[in-house]
Amino acid sequence: MTLANRALDPEIDTLFLMASEKYTHVSSTLIKQIAQLAQGSAIGKLKDFVPPEVVEPLLRKYRRGN
Repeated sequence: MTLANRALDPEIDTLFLMASEKYTHVSSTLIKQIAQLAQGSAIGKLKDFVPPEVVEPLLRKYRRGN
């Protein structure tokens, strides 16, 4: 966005404000990657992104290589 604004008008200043993580979008691709790579304490981090009852089925699915 900054580059587009600069190309359109060099006088435009772009300011990026980061929202709290509880208000951000999480893609399903990110969840799948975490499930595929999760080992040890990283498995617990999956609980930060999905409901607790979803964690085990996700891990089973992606550990099989599906």
